[in-house]
Amino acid sequence: MAMADQLTDFNSRVVRISKSGNTSYYDPELGMNIPKRVSKEFINRKKTKQAGGSSIVVSLLLGAVCLMLSYLICLRLDLINHDAPMLVYGIAGILAIVLGGMFRLKSMTDMGAQFVGVGAMMVGMHNLIWAFPEPFAVIYSPEFVDIIQATTTANSIAFMSMTYMF
Repeated sequence: MAMADQLTDFNSRVVRISKSGNTSYYDPELGMNIPKRVSKEFINRKKTKQAGGSSIVVSLLLGAVCLMLSYLICLRLDLINHDAPMLVYGIAGILAIVLGGMFRLKSMTDMGAQFVGVGAMMVGMHNLIWAFPEPFAVIYSPEFVDIIQATTTANSIAFMSMTYMF
């Protein structure tokens, strides 16, 4: 008896779905109309690009801030000496990924921009220290500012032990 009821219910659903004038059917479990056929134009349409300029700028700034935070963590907590920059850069990269995920900046473009921000600060953070030595001495340490000013020049880019003036 129950099997016959299920079969008649199934057949009635097939008849409703198969009607020629019916372009969709109502699914009671989902509570919505489901289209029977989807056009190829709808399937093959290109996804519209989202405006990502602002997220890229935020990702760049996030990467730059992450390098500053990693220096702060290493110098304040005495975890890593500033003479081991690769570890500081690694911490900055990990921070950029974690904070980027928290701020929902997870696309490949956003993560790439975060690493570009870390890289930009790697080659140019000393210019900020030259421009604002007193605040950096308060935030990081006077010894750190003295070491940076002794090893770099203002208005330059330091990349792979080479200094490029601009």
